[in-house]
Amino acid sequence: MHYGVSTAPAPPSQVVTPPPQALPPPQAVPHDPSRPPVAADPLVGQKVGSFQVVKLLGKGGMGTVYLAEHPVIGSRVAIKFLHESMSSEPQTVARFYDEAKAVNLIGHENIVGIYDLNLLPPNRYYYVMEYLEGSTLAALEKAGRIEPPVALDILLQLCDALQRAHEAGVVHRDLKPENVFLVQRRGKAHFVKLVDFGIAKLRTAGRTAGRTEAGVIIGTPEYMSPEQCEDGTIDARTDVYALGVMAFELATGRLPFQGRSVTQLLLAHMQKAPPRPSEITPVEPLLERAILRALEKDPAARFPDMASFAEALRSVPREPREKPAAVAPAAAAAPAPAVTPTPLLTPPPPSQVGFGAELVVEGAKPLALPLVELTRAGLFLRAEAGLPPLMSRVKVLLTHPSLRGKVEVPAEVVRHVSPAEAASWRMAPGLAVQFVDPPPEVRAAITALADEVRPRREPTADTGSRPPPPGPDERLRALEARSTNTHYEFLGIPPDAEFSDIRRAMKALRDDLEGIRQRPAAADHPSRATALLARIESAQAALGSPPSRLSYDAQRGNWKGIARCVSAGVPAALVEARRRDLLAATPSRRDEAQRQLARAQVARRLGNAPAAVAAYEAALVADPLDVATHEVLQAYRRESGAGE
Repeated sequence: MHYGVSTAPAPPSQVVTPPPQALPPPQAVPHDPSRPPVAADPLVGQKVGSFQVVKLLGKGGMGTVYLAEHPVIGSRVAIKFLHESMSSEPQTVARFYDEAKAVNLIGHENIVGIYDLNLLPPNRYYYVMEYLEGSTLAALEKAGRIEPPVALDILLQLCDALQRAHEAGVVHRDLKPENVFLVQRRGKAHFVKLVDFGIAKLRTAGRTAGRTEAGVIIGTPEYMSPEQCEDGTIDARTDVYALGVMAFELATGRLPFQGRSVTQLLLAHMQKAPPRPSEITPVEPLLERAILRALEKDPAARFPDMASFAEALRSVPREPREKPAAVAPAAAAAPAPAVTPTPLLTPPPPSQVGFGAELVVEGAKPLALPLVELTRAGLFLRAEAGLPPLMSRVKVLLTHPSLRGKVEVPAEVVRHVSPAEAASWRMAPGLAVQFVDPPPEVRAAITALADEVRPRREPTADTGSRPPPPGPDERLRALEARSTNTHYEFLGIPPDAEFSDIRRAMKALRDDLEGIRQRPAAADHPSRATALLARIESAQAALGSPPSRLSYDAQRGNWKGIARCVSAGVPAALVEARRRDLLAATPSRRDEAQRQLARAQVARRLGNAPAAVAAYEAALVADPLDVATHEVLQAYRRESGAGE
């Protein structure tokens, strides 16, 4: 399904179907005055959130995409609605929700952006996304062979986007030219936007096979990896294979495997060696080598990740290596001097490690704040008051001796640390901001700067008296001691933690353990770190997405975690389905919840607000998925003034 304007035909369904047979020419249909007119689309013209639906853009297996506009400022978005007939199927609703979640988890400039997820009463689930004007890679291929430099640039953008997706635990599983949108952006005529994560596999969903529950293979047969074809384990290397097929197609103008039926195609992917691209058309040897490695049948023989694939592609010359025509010495022109663009970042002298940052909030003057920590993804600024609101957009002006002036980076406020929390956690108070789609040259500068200054930065005056941080063995022991506890206790977060806090806690632990594993201080450190990394994967499978966290928290009566899932937009149909399963498995939960609700009513009549709140909370411990009681408790707290 396309998310914008395109001249390309609609892509095939995600469910594998046999190749279309030749159709007879269309016949004229005589007008029948007795036939009722086609009903108008009820969604066109309707108000959805802040936007008004303008027209239909396209239909797919799961949903329908519309163009919508803001009636005042005129901004355009695309809105994808789940088919109405599927809204009563909890598994389908969850899959639709997971598509939006998968995209939102990644947050990359080469992946279509998701802005909102909601429900249009009574049963139309939808999410709002970036509207794209351009054409698909499939349309560009049909227009003629793509020049090698353009093809390489497109492949490298896809590698970068997919590497970020895989780091976020998302495997696309349906890479194909129809799902690659090309738009005009930043002076680039072929800026990639990867779309349609409708069958994406989330690590948070556990190990799922490449088939639906009905046993139907999902994917597009021309681009499916051998493990997809035989219902094997799906991981990042599945996308490596599919991108290898696309690279073969871009290099040669044809697919590596062709067949008249789906069965022939699947068997070819599983058993047949692909032809060498150079047997079809002249291809750079380094490009051919990269393509053939990506197309290995055994996932272990392919590139381990997209970063490795990208590294191989970057070694491919952008221009074909041809022998120049012989030129007489007298006629040979003097070689033009090489022009090297001035880099944004230049190596700083080893002694200069000072850096700083200014925070710019819209409508206010830049505020210089001490920069406590800089990473590739964001930074932490010290401040005790006047913090901009969470999730607000700001700008950061970075300065450093290695930078040519101030570098402006768009960012988003993702965390506040109060002075009280800072004292408890032995850190500086302030705010954390996350960079939002910085331009490539700025991202490169930040990456180099973060790598340059972090190891060399001297401790500030207020941290010099603190005890030294725990060593790797002490950190491993602490995590191992917590590994048998709940996921929340293991991660060191409260049971009502926001999803952003869960992701940050997991990332911090992963980064720490990966560092210990790669630079061990003792012989047993790699194996211990690996075991703890597996423990983090278990926690992510349970807490990383609202649907899975819903089940985990329901079993433990963690109604505060359930509230986070509901506020994150878990469909009501899914909540109710999980509640039915929970109460059917443990009928005593319903009885206990009813007893506690009766006590709450008595306490309310007596004007005993603390007792009423305690009874409502006890009812939710027994029946944590009872959304009605959640709402009653929230309303009663507001009207009675009873706090959390």
